[in-house]
Amino acid sequence: MAYEKSSIRKIIKKISGEFYLPAIQRKYVWNDSQITRLMDSIMLGYPIGTFLFWKVKKQIVNEKGYSMYKFIENYHERDMYKNLAASQPFILEEENRDETIYAVLDGQQRLSSLYIALQGSMSRKLPKKRWNNDEAFPKKELYFNLHSQKADEDDISYEFKFLTEEEACATNTDDKLWYLVKDILKYSTENILPELIIPKGWVDDNKAVKNISLLHTRLASDEIINYFEVEGDSIDNVLDIFVRVNSGGTVLSKTDLLFSTIVSHWDKARDEIDALLSEINRKGEGFKFSNDFVMRCCLYLLDMSIALKVETFKKDSVLIIKDNWNKISTAIKDTVDLLSDFGFNSENIISYVAIIPMVYYRFKGGDFKEDSNKIELRKYIVAAQVKQIFGASTNSALVSIRNAMNAAPADSFKLSILNSVKFAGSRTLRFTEEEIDDMFDTYQIGSYTFMLLSLLYPHLKYSQKGFHQDHMHPYSGFEESKISGLTLSDGSVIDDATKEDWRRRRNTLANLQLLEGRENESKNNTPLSEWVETADNKKNAKYLPDDVSYDLPHFEEFMEKRQKLMSDALKKLLL
Repeated sequence: MAYEKSSIRKIIKKISGEFYLPAIQRKYVWNDSQITRLMDSIMLGYPIGTFLFWKVKKQIVNEKGYSMYKFIENYHERDMYKNLAASQPFILEEENRDETIYAVLDGQQRLSSLYIALQGSMSRKLPKKRWNNDEAFPKKELYFNLHSQKADEDDISYEFKFLTEEEACATNTDDKLWYLVKDILKYSTENILPELIIPKGWVDDNKAVKNISLLHTRLASDEIINYFEVEGDSIDNVLDIFVRVNSGGTVLSKTDLLFSTIVSHWDKARDEIDALLSEINRKGEGFKFSNDFVMRCCLYLLDMSIALKVETFKKDSVLIIKDNWNKISTAIKDTVDLLSDFGFNSENIISYVAIIPMVYYRFKGGDFKEDSNKIELRKYIVAAQVKQIFGASTNSALVSIRNAMNAAPADSFKLSILNSVKFAGSRTLRFTEEEIDDMFDTYQIGSYTFMLLSLLYPHLKYSQKGFHQDHMHPYSGFEESKISGLTLSDGSVIDDATKEDWRRRRNTLANLQLLEGRENESKNNTPLSEWVETADNKKNAKYLPDDVSYDLPHFEEFMEKRQKLMSDALKKLLL
C-alpha cells in the first residue's frame, strides 16, 4: 500500500475520467457550511485528512459486476436521495480492458465537496418555495471574497459562499470582492498575473492579489491531497483494509459498508430496514437486533450464499430481496413475537445469529401457533445458545442447519432433525445426561440459567409480565452474620469451606426459580421455610422436593433433591 501526494487540481482533473465511487459509499450529505469550512482549512494550510483509493482494472470491475458511480458535479437538493452520485450505476466502457480506474473508499464526502465547489454547482431549496417549483432551486456556484480579512472574534478566516452570478455581482462592495473559485484552475503560476490580476485591475489591490495568489497556490500547486493507494482484484479484500485504516470520526464496520451497497440498488432499503429494526427492538422488554442480523436473514431466507461480501449483494440479488421484503419482514416480526412470548429479550439473548433458523422456518410456512412446534422451537433456541454452536464458523453452522431443515418435512419443527448436524469443534445440538447434570454446577445466575428455567417453566406468560430469576433460599441468607455458627443437619457447625461452597451454589440452577416481578419483590429476603408456608406459594413453586426440610441448615439436602427433580425434567425434554 503506497503513500502518495497530489495537488487538488490534479485530483479534480482525474475525477472526471478516472475516479469513481463504489456502491458501498453512502449518499452525499455535506451542507454548504461544511464545504466552506473545508475551503477555509485549505487556505489556512491545515491538513484535510488522508484519503484511500483502490486502483483496479476496468476488466475486473466489469467481470465481477461491481457497481461504480460518477461523482456528483451539480448537486440538486430535490434529488438528494439519488445523490450517491448518479441515479444509476455507471457502466464502464471496455474499449481498453487493461485501463485502470480509482475507486474512492475513504474521503468521498471531502472529494465530492471539492468537485462540486471547483467543477460544478449547488442547488438548494429557497425558503417558502414549493418543492415542485424549479425556481425554488437556483443554481449557485462557489465564490471567494478576495477581500476576506480575519477578525479576532471570527471563526472563519477566508469567506467562501455559494452564490448565483447575479448575487455575486450585486453584493460586490468595498469589503466584498467575489471571485468564482472554479476559474482559478484555468491559470498556471506564470499566467496568473498577466492573464488574471492585471486584466481585472487588481494590481494595486494588495489584499485581492494576496488572496487570489494564495488560492491558486493552495488549489493548483500545493500537494494537499495525501492518500494511500491499494491494489487488488477483490473489493472485499480491499474493504478489510479500509475498515482497519478508516480515518473518519465514526469508524464504519464492513456491515455498514455492505448496507450501502444494498441501498445503491434499492433506494428505500435504508428506510424499510430502519423501520423494521425500530419495530422489533421495541417488542416485549426490548431487543438489540442490528443491520447485520437483517442482512443475514435476507440471504438465508432466500437460500442464497450468506457470506457478507460485496459480491453477494449484486444488483440481481438485492432486487430479489426487495421483491420478497414483505414476506421477509413478516417472518422476522413473527419470530421476535415468539421469542418475546418465550421470555427472551436483550438481557438474555446470547446469540442473535441463533434466531435466524427460526425465521427461516417461519418464512417457509412454519406454524408458530401449534404447541408442539413452539415447544420444539423453544428447545432449539435454548440448545443453540447453551451449546454455543455459533462461534467462529457462524456461516457454516447456519448453512448446515438450513440444509437439515430443507431435508425434513416442512409442516413441523423438530429439534431432533438437527441433532445429527455436526458443527465446529465437534459440537452438536444433542445433549448427554452428563452435560445436563454438569449444567447445575457450571452455570451461575444469568442468561444461561434463564434459558434452562424457561424450559422448566414453559407455561408462564412471559410476554404479559416480567419474570425474574429468584433465589429459593434467598441470596442474603448466606451473609456471614446469618450463617456464622449455623448448626447443620448432621449436628456439626458450619465451617468456612462450606460457607464458601454454599455462597457459590446459591447462584446455581437448583436454587433458582422464575417468579413474576412483583412476586419476586415481595419474596425478597424471606427465608424459603417461611415463604412456602403460604399455600399459593407452595402450590405454584415447581420442582419443590416434599421430603426435605426447607430450613437453611438442610440446604445441602434441598439442593441435591431439587437438582434431581429438575435434571430429570430437562433430560425428558432434551434427550
